[in-house]
Amino acid sequence: MKTPHHYQQRGAALVIALVFLLILTTLAITNMREVTLEARITGNLVDQKQLFNAAEAGLRDGEYRTIGTRRQIPGSYDLATALRPLNAVNQCPRDLPPEAPCLINRDPDYQQFFDSIKTQVYSPDDVTSFAETINWYAIPAPGGADTGENENPEYGNMLMGIGLFRYEINSRAASDNSELHMRSTTARVYN
Repeated sequence: MKTPHHYQQRGAALVIALVFLLILTTLAITNMREVTLEARITGNLVDQKQLFNAAEAGLRDGEYRTIGTRRQIPGSYDLATALRPLNAVNQCPRDLPPEAPCLINRDPDYQQFFDSIKTQVYSPDDVTSFAETINWYAIPAPGGADTGENENPEYGNMLMGIGLFRYEINSRAASDNSELHMRSTTARVYN
């Protein structure tokens, strides 16, 4: 019986080991690419959620400053300001205090005007802060008074500043690489 010598082996074990090493390396690279993709997807999802929350905070700030609220909420939303009738302007003045509403004198339409007018900066209180830039503005949303279809049956109430008034609140939140716009409508009753 002959015993095999070193020089008679042709390296089959080495070839098999290299094939398995190649397979394992390919699997590891594929898994690393999947993990990287998942991390990017998760990061984008987190960014979108933060933008959504920031834009919604801008909406709520605009609603509270435009129509006021009787609920106690954080910040400096006072009832006296909320009960004062609003005057619409063509553009929010540069020296508009942060607690004042920004009511733009334009007809509602589907376009938002953030690039063409000065808007109000989100500033509800000293506690809440966002990394995103948040702006908002409001415009009157007539309930049919200009065409004689007002939902308030008493003639002349709109001119006297009493009755139901609707407002469209527009908000924009922007981060370094994306932007989100939101819109809501709200109503305010003047007595």
